[in-house]
Amino acid sequence: MSLPLLETLLAARGPLALCTVMQVKGSAPRHAGSWMLAGPEGLVAGSVGGGKGESLVLAAARVALADGKARVLEVEMQGNEAEGMDMICGGTSQVLVEPLAAKAVYETARDLLLRGERAVLSRRFATGETFLMDGSGRWVSGVPGGADPETARRVLDRGKPVLETEAGFFYDPLLPPEKLLILGGGHVGRALASAAQPLGFAVTVADDRPEFLVPERYPAGVATICGSYTEIVDRFPFDASTYVVIVTRGHRADLESLRAVLGKTWRYAGLIGSKRKVRLLTERVLADGYDRTRVESVHTPIGLDIGAETPEELAISIVGELVAVRRGVPDAGLSGRARRNAS
Repeated sequence: MSLPLLETLLAARGPLALCTVMQVKGSAPRHAGSWMLAGPEGLVAGSVGGGKGESLVLAAARVALADGKARVLEVEMQGNEAEGMDMICGGTSQVLVEPLAAKAVYETARDLLLRGERAVLSRRFATGETFLMDGSGRWVSGVPGGADPETARRVLDRGKPVLETEAGFFYDPLLPPEKLLILGGGHVGRALASAAQPLGFAVTVADDRPEFLVPERYPAGVATICGSYTEIVDRFPFDASTYVVIVTRGHRADLESLRAVLGKTWRYAGLIGSKRKVRLLTERVLADGYDRTRVESVHTPIGLDIGAETPEELAISIVGELVAVRRGVPDAGLSGRARRNAS
């Protein structure tokens, strides 16, 4: 669920049913984890696929609001006629329809997302009971008997929902808005902003040269900040959903940026550079007293191994690594391979 949809849920004054796609087999218009809010009069927000299938879910939501019971609906999309009324996507969606009573768990979830933390809703779908795990892997709204905490933590790390039919639980990740801070507005920084912005990152490009931050260099919606890199990092709202990439014009600015970033909270930090440059910068910050584990968690060499050379190719390589981190794929990039080779 997106933060705006969660805000809509909390702001609603009348009765609401929450409809969640728990599982998809074959082709379907919405993926597992898609949410829809429904009231007695019909759709309030979100979608579980539209068309006839969504109409069936809305009808089930009205019944759930009337009797106060959660239910699971199978939505078939196996029609065979292109001009018929039945859906012909070729798949089946399993949708949990639950009337909402208390909203405290969703208020807590909203607060976690606003702090940039991930969370997991664990639902016992036979009853509609909902429990919440925070970004540290701690249950914050009671401990759900029968739920598997390791599954919940895996969902927390990977950001993908899991349905455990036998245990009767659906683990639904909540992902906060992700921010990408690009330190350096040169050729690579500019290409990276263009490549990352369509993927849902809130992109900010920072540089100490105002001529590299003129609006026409970047897609609409990309923010810019001018100033020293230390000052920029100090005032940027870092949190557990921040991605930061250091691609400044030289090693002095890279070192300044790296020192500032090491003191912040982030989900991903990457530094571009040759092996020699990276070794020298790493030795310098270790000599400064920065924690070795923290320093080694910075992704460098940066990006995926696709043989990238041009700024645009490097941007694709870096964005690929950002997506791998977003999806919980460990050590997908060049830095991961370097660690494996060193061990």
